[in-house]
Amino acid sequence: MKQTRSDQSPASAKIQTVALRLTDDQLSAFFPLFQKGVAIPAIVGCTLKSLLVDQLAIPADYVTDRVTTIFFNNSPVDDLDRTIMQEGSRVTLSAAMPGLVGATMRRGGFYAALRQGISHAADNGKTTDESGTIRLKLFNLLLTELGPTILARGVILEQDEYNELLCTLPAQALPAVQGSSGRILLSATFEGVPL
Repeated sequence: MKQTRSDQSPASAKIQTVALRLTDDQLSAFFPLFQKGVAIPAIVGCTLKSLLVDQLAIPADYVTDRVTTIFFNNSPVDDLDRTIMQEGSRVTLSAAMPGLVGATMRRGGFYAALRQGISHAADNGKTTDESGTIRLKLFNLLLTELGPTILARGVILEQDEYNELLCTLPAQALPAVQGSSGRILLSATFEGVPL
């Protein structure tokens, strides 16, 4: 298990970096964070499809076939090409959910018309690329399938979120970070888990 830590320049507003190499059985320790939502660095001002495919390196066919339910700022999304990311946008990804509610929330599904009043309206604004963060949530099968890819890229944790991880992983897995406030850019790779 390899770990590195370095402090970035003062201009990066107290973001410390931690890079971990963990075993595949330790991935589940990150599931509560993903279900609650984690901040990830991103270029905002792009489309939701660009965020998923170009920035997060999720294959386009996986997004089309496997990620069947997507919420943007708590509204179901059907058109990924006309949903524009902004600083602090919230994106929730899920594989197929069971039952009528799952069928209704499914992107482009037969029952999608039933949620017309709550669906995200397509954005018509121009895209402009700028550095920022978005909040990403993962559910069900996507936790194990996309979690390693997202963690390898890096997530931004608040100190209390990092402290929660300290309680769930073996003591040698996470280095302590200096100071009790600030943010941590955590990246992790997992032995035996392909990216």
